[in-house]
Amino acid sequence: MKVSLPKEAVDKIAHEYGVTEEEAAKAFLDAQDKANEAFRQELYRTFAKEKAADHDDLIVFTPKEIKENLDKFVIGQEEYKKRLSIAVGFHFAVVKHLGNHPEDGRIKRFRKKNTLISGPTGSGKTYCVEVLGDILKVPVLTVDATDYTEAGYVGKSADDMIRELIDLAPGNNRREQAQFVCRYGGMIFIDEIDKKAKEGQIIGHDISREGFQRAVLKLIERKQVPIENPNSPSVQIHELMNRKKEGDNKQTDSMISTGNILFLLGGSFERTVNSLDSIVEKRLAHGGNVSEDDTPVVKGFGWSPENQHQKQLQNYYKQAEANDYIKFGLLPEIVGRSPIRTFVNPLSKSNLIRIMLDTKDSILDQYKVEFGLFGIDIEFTPNAVDYVAELAENLKTGARALVSVWEEILTDFQFELPGSHFKKLTVNRRLCERPKDVLLEMIERSPFLDYIINFKKGHGVDLVIDEEAENYVIEYARQNNLQVSETLKNMLLGATALGFMNVKETFHITREMLQDKKYFDNLFTNWYQEQKPDKS
Repeated sequence: MKVSLPKEAVDKIAHEYGVTEEEAAKAFLDAQDKANEAFRQELYRTFAKEKAADHDDLIVFTPKEIKENLDKFVIGQEEYKKRLSIAVGFHFAVVKHLGNHPEDGRIKRFRKKNTLISGPTGSGKTYCVEVLGDILKVPVLTVDATDYTEAGYVGKSADDMIRELIDLAPGNNRREQAQFVCRYGGMIFIDEIDKKAKEGQIIGHDISREGFQRAVLKLIERKQVPIENPNSPSVQIHELMNRKKEGDNKQTDSMISTGNILFLLGGSFERTVNSLDSIVEKRLAHGGNVSEDDTPVVKGFGWSPENQHQKQLQNYYKQAEANDYIKFGLLPEIVGRSPIRTFVNPLSKSNLIRIMLDTKDSILDQYKVEFGLFGIDIEFTPNAVDYVAELAENLKTGARALVSVWEEILTDFQFELPGSHFKKLTVNRRLCERPKDVLLEMIERSPFLDYIINFKKGHGVDLVIDEEAENYVIEYARQNNLQVSETLKNMLLGATALGFMNVKETFHITREMLQDKKYFDNLFTNWYQEQKPDKS
């Protein structure tokens, strides 16, 4: 076993204290561990003392109580919230019971309600778990499956999830944190598990997919995991020293069982070919009888061209069965050890409106707080909320689309208004449709002057746009229901070539230039040809 240590530091310790190189190396690691422990304890004293005091006993919530809390933050997804609340409520009730009555042999190895979650991205899978982390007084870890690999290969291993969960627990040191998880349990949500599903064309052992699934399977099945990273040089040297002193006896307090940890496995289960919903759809269309090679065994009666539109609106995730997940590429053992299977629905426009208006941590309330920090009172009209919900629904990325749409609309206002004389901003539909134009009207700046100023900053060229050109842009924007500022920007995209051409004099923009989409391309091409040396 090789461990890299800073040779200069070890040599200095050996020289100053007259000890052997091995003794100096051990002293260096001991001092480093004590320094890290002192650092951890100081952080604990600063931030976590009160948190730890709250955990004299595990607080158990009923499934109804958990769902009532989720309802404050998550709109819709009733079936998902219900099943998730059942899994969480019963899991931690059993953990508490076993902690107080360890002799109860009836549930010594209780059947955990590990949960498999499917549904389109942005529909609330991860967010629900994040909210649970605020409700429960136990560590809750959310990880992305694509960050991990099978143990023994480059990258984080599945066991690292357990150590990351321990990091979230209160305690003075890692042993206390691990004891907290062992006593009160915890929860790990492995998102994007579908990205680790084995695809049909892969033959043999796939370390990044099937190998990871098998590693997760061991964790679900109650595995003993080292609380310290066994690949850490410090841990390796201490292990060698302890073996010399105590032989090969294992120290049980250096390991933690995953028995009290609840696992949630989520993903969109989408693919260009053989997505989960297409697998379910095909099975239902043929009366539930489809062979391994996708050949229908019995022709069903669940689909016909007449109900094609209805088929497109149907959510097939909720009808997914164990064999559908296995056919998608999950291991049968993982599906079997996830007795609760649930789903999320795509978010509709009405869902998105309710998310903005009715949730406890609404994005609109967050904008009110943010603008309020700069003394600006911001209000949102119903037609603005309706417009943004429609745009977000069309993006097909769920609730997270709301953030990107609002940021696109409000970016310039967030930059220009703080520190200005403006103390109120009313966001209506017109502002949402033409944010740049509305802002320029507010600050009494012409969109043409604004473009000229920004072009000078970006490309170092002074532009002059004549009146006829301005009128052309205004009329074009009106006829096509576009912003004047965006229309001007699009018409002059090619003008950036002026910066490359090192234009020094003022450049006049005419109507003819704007009408000719190839004008600046041709101008740059001619200039480039002129730069070539004359070979004659």
